Amino acid sequence: MNVKVPEFLSGIGRGVETHIPKLETAIGDLLKLLVARTLNIKLILKYSHKYRLGLWRPRADAIKA
Repeated sequence: MNVKVPEFLSGIGRGVETHIPKLETAIGDLLKLLVARTLNIKLILKYSHKYRLGLWRPRADAIKA
């Protein structure tokens, strides 16, 4: 079955479907969406773990109010 971005996001529900136009324009392909999101999540998890261990802190100039 060939699932498109709109069907995938609509299936998730919970308001995610409001982002369909933006993600479909920016990413287009479901596989690209899944890979991009997976890489971003892995990066966030990596730094979250380092932060909990006290091995990393955000730079003061990188924090935007």
